[in-house]
Amino acid sequence: MTARKTAAAITLSLLVTMLAIFLHLLWRPQVSGHAMREAFAAFETYRRNHPGETVRALAVVDYARPSYAKRMVIIDIATGERTAYRVAHGRNSGNLHAVSFSDEPGSNMSSLGLFRTGREYTGDHGLALRLHGLDSLKNANAFRRDIVLHSAWYVSVPVIVENILTLDGPRIGRSNGCFVVSPSSIDEVVGKLAEGSLLYAYGKTDEPFRRSNREWPP
Repeated sequence: MTARKTAAAITLSLLVTMLAIFLHLLWRPQVSGHAMREAFAAFETYRRNHPGETVRALAVVDYARPSYAKRMVIIDIATGERTAYRVAHGRNSGNLHAVSFSDEPGSNMSSLGLFRTGREYTGDHGLALRLHGLDSLKNANAFRRDIVLHSAWYVSVPVIVENILTLDGPRIGRSNGCFVVSPSSIDEVVGKLAEGSLLYAYGKTDEPFRRSNREWPP
């Protein structure tokens, strides 16, 4: 075998290995232990402060993970069952990773902290779920900002592939700050999180959190 053929074979082998690793990461749930610990600490605090309330499920979103990953895990509190999904972040929070967060109206960024799920409804994006921010420092404006959980076409593997081919990174699309899942998952996600559940969004950033001091709407 010539040196050129040997180099080509090695290159092909490396590409196949990298593809196999990426495909593994694409389908494997990716929520860090740190995100889980923060989420359960917030959950326990909420439960202590609301002793008569039953929480059906806890969703943990790890925005420190890349957007192609299944970085939202929903945990059934009664059974412990865990199910993972892809979820988009706000367009101004980052590209592949969410690195900037805000509760500022009009920021088009994701917010962090603990949310309580509200009623389900049908809106511009079809079936959706209202969210109420429970953290006065991080997400108090969520309801006023119309931050909800809904679905959109851009949360899909074909969009990830398209972005790879156009050199825009292996990412899904981005929202205006909402938690967005795939159209094929929305019924299941809403069914698991419908009124009476909690959602915790975790993220890492070097920037100061942009808190709004204004009431919204003005």
